[in-house]
Amino acid sequence: MDLIKHTTEWAKGDALQGKILLFTGLLLIIACFFILKNDNSMLKGSLIPLALLLIFCAGYGGFLTFSRPGHIIKTEKIYAENPQQAVETELIKAERDNKAYSMIKKIWPVLIILTAGIYFLVSTDYLKGLMIGLLVLFVAGLVIDTMLHHRLEPYLKVLRELSGA
Repeated sequence: MDLIKHTTEWAKGDALQGKILLFTGLLLIIACFFILKNDNSMLKGSLIPLALLLIFCAGYGGFLTFSRPGHIIKTEKIYAENPQQAVETELIKAERDNKAYSMIKKIWPVLIILTAGIYFLVSTDYLKGLMIGLLVLFVAGLVIDTMLHHRLEPYLKVLRELSGA
């Protein structure tokens, strides 16, 4: 039953982060609305990356919010039938997620550095706003992925202990 307890804790944390992302998406809708009403070209330049961040927050936040509670139920069913298979299934999924988070966490800083460098090379306010918006997008991606990865690590450790790996 240790698996169910840890799976529930991990999934509820991810679902909470999903709700926070959805709320952030709502705030971004409001921000985009005000940017559209404004004539500042730097703000207009940041609109596209902020819209991408809005899509990211709404899409991934919605996925986390609505899929994680179902994941708990699915894991409980598998665990009731075959506890070892449930542990192995969760371990494979967690290892895959861990690998993806580790790789992506290396890509975000490269994008941040490139965007910061390009910021100093562009001269128009629109492009400067675009670079600032991209910086916000990439930093948000780094923070979100780091938080998800940080929450996954203890769960992965428990899964490895339960599987004997």
